[in-house]
Amino acid sequence: MNLKYLFKTSILILCMGLVASCSEDDDDVNTGEPQTQTYNAEVHLTDAPSDNPEVDAVFITITEVKVNGETIEGFEKTTVNISSLQNGQTELLGDLELESGTTSEISLMFDNETDASGEAPANYVLTTNGEKKALGTASNEISITDQVEIQENDDNKIVLDFDLRKAIVSNTEGEYQFVSDTELAHSIRAVNSLEAGAITGTVSDFGSTESETVLVFAYEEGSYNESETAANAEGVLFANATGSTKVNQSTGDFEIHFVEEGDYELHFVSFKDEDADGKLEFAGKIEATSASEIDLLGFSVDANSEVSLEVILVGLLAL
Repeated sequence: MNLKYLFKTSILILCMGLVASCSEDDDDVNTGEPQTQTYNAEVHLTDAPSDNPEVDAVFITITEVKVNGETIEGFEKTTVNISSLQNGQTELLGDLELESGTTSEISLMFDNETDASGEAPANYVLTTNGEKKALGTASNEISITDQVEIQENDDNKIVLDFDLRKAIVSNTEGEYQFVSDTELAHSIRAVNSLEAGAITGTVSDFGSTESETVLVFAYEEGSYNESETAANAEGVLFANATGSTKVNQSTGDFEIHFVEEGDYELHFVSFKDEDADGKLEFAGKIEATSASEIDLLGFSVDANSEVSLEVILVGLLAL
């Protein structure tokens, strides 16, 4: 046989084998199917403020973060002052690779014994007088009910909005605890920042209500009813609000961030320490009007946009 021909034939067979091998490497070794495309997603934590004037800060200790059953690799036990993460501020917990589509489950694992420095308690409230009070928890895991859409790019940012007003309650003895697991899961919103905007505004005639604190509640349009002014089984008022924030008493400004695109309405509420016990009580809803063409009871929030409002507070509505 011609040696030159034999050599060429051998090279051809070797190349065909390499092509087949590369093709197999591109497929899942078990199923023979092409590997699934994944996209990077960061996981961030943010917070909506508490309406308890005795609370100066809230610390929680997280040991693990999971999305769709996948754990953030390299995540180390960390203690976070979540009450410092307001007005759009976030803390990065880590990132992971996810398939596009809707998430099936997002979970946070807590340590209930010691914080990241090894000191007890792991989760606690720091009061305005400097006292550290343990924050009681029913379990060490929160399974968040919200689902997030992962887009086909590497700019996904899953924001977990921890609403302290809904999540933490106190009793007459001054002890603090998380609400039940079910309610706690509903007190954390999850949203992809790629699909969210912000609601900001400035309030004038702040003093017309004689309020010690004015809170702004954002509801999905048409979802608010007067039963929201009554506490639920956990003692939480306005429990079904999508988001909330305090009006800055000095400037009249307010900000609600990471609001999923959609239609919303705003409600303004007055709180006062009616019985001088150091705690704020619900004093009533506030009549408010818009100084612009935007209707406070029906406006749209688009992704990556900001709705800016000029609000005039008229006075307290009758209870």
